[in-house]
Amino acid sequence: MRILGVPTVADRIAQMTAKLYFEPLVEPIFHPDSYGYRPGKSANDAVRVTRTRCWRYDWVLEFDIKGLFDNIDHELLIKAVRKHTDCPWVILYIQRWLTAPSK
Repeated sequence: MRILGVPTVADRIAQMTAKLYFEPLVEPIFHPDSYGYRPGKSANDAVRVTRTRCWRYDWVLEFDIKGLFDNIDHELLIKAVRKHTDCPWVILYIQRWLTAPSK
């Protein structure tokens, strides 16, 4: 275990390798209004769109993402990963990252 869960250089390389393989497979299916960790999209983009829409609509949807990833059903997430790839090493790494101790 590493203090604060800081990834090692090897972890970073593995994560980037998996991202470069997997992201192009799933990016086209994401909703256009999804901004988290998306290529070419930022938190500032999300705020800009929200500000624009505040003047058009008379309703608000609030969503607190704190702890969201910690509470996702891992089996369901792996099922979704398997839907988009059958690459064994990608699935294995994602499973390991999901079950790794946080501290």
